[in-house]
Amino acid sequence: MSSSRGGTTPRPFERTEPERRCADTARAPAVDAVEAAGHGHPGTAARLLPRRPSRHRPAGSGAAPAAGAARGGYVLADAPDGEPEVVLLATGGEVRTALDARRLLLAEGIGTRVVAMPRPEWFREQCEEYRESVLPSRVRARVSVAAGSALGWYQLLGDAGLPVGLDRSGACAPAAALFEQHGFGPARVAAAARASLARAGRGEHR
Repeated sequence: MSSSRGGTTPRPFERTEPERRCADTARAPAVDAVEAAGHGHPGTAARLLPRRPSRHRPAGSGAAPAAGAARGGYVLADAPDGEPEVVLLATGGEVRTALDARRLLLAEGIGTRVVAMPRPEWFREQCEEYRESVLPSRVRARVSVAAGSALGWYQLLGDAGLPVGLDRSGACAPAAALFEQHGFGPARVAAAARASLARAGRGEHR
């Protein structure tokens, strides 16, 4: 998948999982410049800022962005009572889509946590206590939001989680147009969250 600005030179839309795993060429997608400051993991050759401008961080965000990014993932926006029914995991500019989906789900009374996950492989290296504080094992309803392949997310999604991604190749257009064309938006993420809740046995929300 590629995107271009004003019909000019196409740019890679997302890296493949093998590229993510290559330490010499790894580039962690950051939500914004504040988070990018935390990408100080050994072996990282570059930092990647989001493809789309991100909105301001919501009040009540979790771990400090730079510190959380250095651990691969952190709570960006939590359920109002701190007890989420579903967790949305997103990377880079797709965090904005996850936050918009969270607003839809909260309006339906579904407690939703958004986890910014710039580097899933770093997150998996963290101690169990930290991983559990961000991604509780009791919350089986999970959705990954990434404009690329879902490969690499399944370990974090577990048995009831669902991926929302764009794994088609050969497309070339501005990111917003591609997202609209392929239905990659908050409504789709919210629908996946409801489906994941049903799979997790928490009942189907309408």
